Amino acid sequence: MSRRLFAVFLALSAAALTSCSDGGGAALGGSLQTYGISGYDHAKVGDEYWVSLPQMSDTSGKPLTVLSGKIAHVPAGLRIMGYRINIAVSGHPLGPMLVGGPEDVAPDGAHKGGSIPVKAHGTSDLYYEARVKVTGTVRGDLTDCRYAYRQGSMTYHQDLRCDTRIRLGKPLNG
Repeated sequence: MSRRLFAVFLALSAAALTSCSDGGGAALGGSLQTYGISGYDHAKVGDEYWVSLPQMSDTSGKPLTVLSGKIAHVPAGLRIMGYRINIAVSGHPLGPMLVGGPEDVAPDGAHKGGSIPVKAHGTSDLYYEARVKVTGTVRGDLTDCRYAYRQGSMTYHQDLRCDTRIRLGKPLNG
């Protein structure tokens, strides 16, 4: 193979690699939750809570589809049991909600499927929630919300700041 042909091959290969999916994205923005810490200081071992991930907005001029959302850093003492998609009917919750408690409202059939469409320059009414179980003394916060989304034919990953603190403590009701 000549040097010129090899150089062209190398340049085309590099271009193909840099245009592949799975790159870092910058089109997602988050709700107020990305600017602070939410938390609950009255948990006990065995309790399970729904923890909301930030409500997503599209800061670009093109629509996108969020394919997944998850909490990237889970400290000792907590375990992720699963995820669901919920709809912000009466606002986006900021703190953990006890599974099965009065605030645990996920309308049945509110959203089918695992992805969330977001309009260009829009904010989604849908958001991800993690079901978190307290397994022991909690040694840190739930942090770093990681999203995968598709925009056009490309798939991107992007982290949004999130910080939820769950601690063991005396129950509120006595």
